[in-house]
Amino acid sequence: MPPLRTQNHFSLMPKHFELHRSFLLLLFLVASTTLFAQAPKWQKKAHKAMLSIITYGADGQMLHTTNGFFIHPDGIVLSDYHSFQGAVRAAVFDASGNEWPVESIMGANSLYDVVKVKVSAKKAVSLTLASDDSQKGAKVFILPYSSNNSHAISSTITDVSTFNEHYSYYTLPIRVPEKWTSCPVMNETGDVIGLLQMAAMAKDTCSYAVSALFADSLHTHALSAATSDYQAIPMKKALPGEATQAHSFIYLTGTRDTTLYLSYVEDYLTLFPTEANGYTMKAEMLADLRRYDEAEAVWAAGMKAASHPEDIYYSRANAIFRHVSMDKAPESWTLDTAMEEVEHARSINPLPVYSALKAQILYSQKEYAKACEQFLALNNTNLRSADNFLYAAQCQQMVNDTLAVLALQDSAVACFTKPYVEAAAPALLMRSGTLISLHRYREAVRDLNDYEHLKSKNLTANFYYRREQAEMRCRMFQQALSDIEQAVKMAPREPLFQAEAAAVHYRFGNLDDAIAAARQAIALDDEFADAHRILGVCLRAQQKETEARTALQRAADLGDEMAKSLLNAAP
Repeated sequence: MPPLRTQNHFSLMPKHFELHRSFLLLLFLVASTTLFAQAPKWQKKAHKAMLSIITYGADGQMLHTTNGFFIHPDGIVLSDYHSFQGAVRAAVFDASGNEWPVESIMGANSLYDVVKVKVSAKKAVSLTLASDDSQKGAKVFILPYSSNNSHAISSTITDVSTFNEHYSYYTLPIRVPEKWTSCPVMNETGDVIGLLQMAAMAKDTCSYAVSALFADSLHTHALSAATSDYQAIPMKKALPGEATQAHSFIYLTGTRDTTLYLSYVEDYLTLFPTEANGYTMKAEMLADLRRYDEAEAVWAAGMKAASHPEDIYYSRANAIFRHVSMDKAPESWTLDTAMEEVEHARSINPLPVYSALKAQILYSQKEYAKACEQFLALNNTNLRSADNFLYAAQCQQMVNDTLAVLALQDSAVACFTKPYVEAAAPALLMRSGTLISLHRYREAVRDLNDYEHLKSKNLTANFYYRREQAEMRCRMFQQALSDIEQAVKMAPREPLFQAEAAAVHYRFGNLDDAIAAARQAIALDDEFADAHRILGVCLRAQQKETEARTALQRAADLGDEMAKSLLNAAP
């Protein structure tokens, strides 16, 4: 027989069972208190700290609804990470209907599914975090979010495991609704021990709580901008609490969003009002946006407030120098102005980096001797490098002192030992050019060979053409042929390389290959006189005088004097 419905079952009982019925109901109520316990004294106040949170995606659509709670009167909130993943904004609501937008992500951890965020609330009712972990067997309360102050749910901790050395992860012997995720789990005195988390398996009859102390310990650091946990939440992050870390964090964000960048800088200035970096970052960004008056105002404020005003003077000098070099500066910004600012910085603190900027300004002012001296002086500081010798060599190059240029380039190369590292590549390449100009071709080829070894994955057709030219002049013909063929392979539509290949093949007596290359060069550029002349010479070598004269005449018509001489010479 099917079971009777409960109400019919009791209705069929004799009257003398009424007392028994009342007793059963009493037992049920007593048993229920294991879940719906008598409201703790702190519950009413604690409910005011409870929050409902809605996150939104880039399309403006709602991503998740979840819970959270204040842990500080200044609006610090704990919640679950996964609800914020992919969110561009979030809104926080309390039971009284107050709403706050999430201002920043203060900390995040995807592994333990916790996030700490900041809202603009002031004097918020907040929960206190328990200073000590609860033990196995301890009574706890789960406080669900509700607009009508629903009762706390009591339970008992059945297991405690430790993670990250000293944080607790709790197991509770009840399964609660998923909508209670991130509700606080509290001890008997009303202090929070953890955030409620759901079981991963549907058949699991337990719930879990991750340490609230762990969630509160989360904070950003210099490298947070590059970590996946933070990158997965495309919302503004809170800056680290230490100035150097915060500066590095802003640099590493690499954001192209000017508004967001300036927002970070404003936060930096608020946190560290005497740090020069805040003023320099803001002023330089405004200058790059051509908001010059605003930039000047920020530099002026920094010169008064910063503990190291020399950094402000240097920043302004560097910005003026860059903008003048790019022809994007206002009329009041000149190289002389930049020099005045950097000299002011050096008068306060003669740092080598300030002297390096002075050397660059001197070079731009065409004060080559002074610039050369300044660059070389840097090698007596912690900025010693091969680049200083190369810059000094460039100064000597401007006054056409080739031997002095070579001596400085030798010094640059001498900063490295064989086998060379990639940093030696610029010095080797520049010295090879100077050696070629001095007709020291074999030495130039050696430098180019070393350069090829260092930059093998980034070489261009021009490199092989350049080395081929040096190899031809020191009679390294086989190497020259190999290089010009490589140049043609890399840039088959460059007529210069085709014509040069024709000339090298002619040198080897490969007339058919030479003629084919010359014709290819002409096909690419019919007005390339060299190609017509080389074709004429090759055809004449094959005793094809009529065709040869046609090609030479075409070259002569294009202004090639050598072709004119060949036309007048006997075949």
